[in-house]
Amino acid sequence: MSDMLEYLFFNQEIADKFIAYLENKKLTWTQEVDPMLGSIVVRTPEDIADELWDELDDYHESLGVDDQKLLEAELDDETETNAAGIYIQLAGGNQTVAKINPDVMNRMLDVISMDEFNEFVETIVSSVENPDDSPICKKP
Repeated sequence: MSDMLEYLFFNQEIADKFIAYLENKKLTWTQEVDPMLGSIVVRTPEDIADELWDELDDYHESLGVDDQKLLEAELDDETETNAAGIYIQLAGGNQTVAKINPDVMNRMLDVISMDEFNEFVETIVSSVENPDDSPICKKP
């Protein structure tokens, strides 16, 4: 299978416009929705002429303005103007997103590194998935 060009969208209506453009150019495509972010990735083979590649990039960029406006409109909920979250990989292969108050997240990251924060979260996830009620001072 050849390498693929990937185009990211946040709104299906805008992705559909891009897909129609690909079909008009007689290009094959696939679509995948990221289950965590809800973003839409449209892929098409990259073995195309450079001029067509440039056309696709330009069209994607022009659609990006409307895509961003629609995304911002969806996020313009007064109850959640700021959001932060972390992806958590569970032992069974599932992923989840833990929503975190962005102010709290920023304060934590002011004093610890992202690696330290990730290690902290992984320890909590592991402890939840593999409970251990032995005394905390007992060395493993």
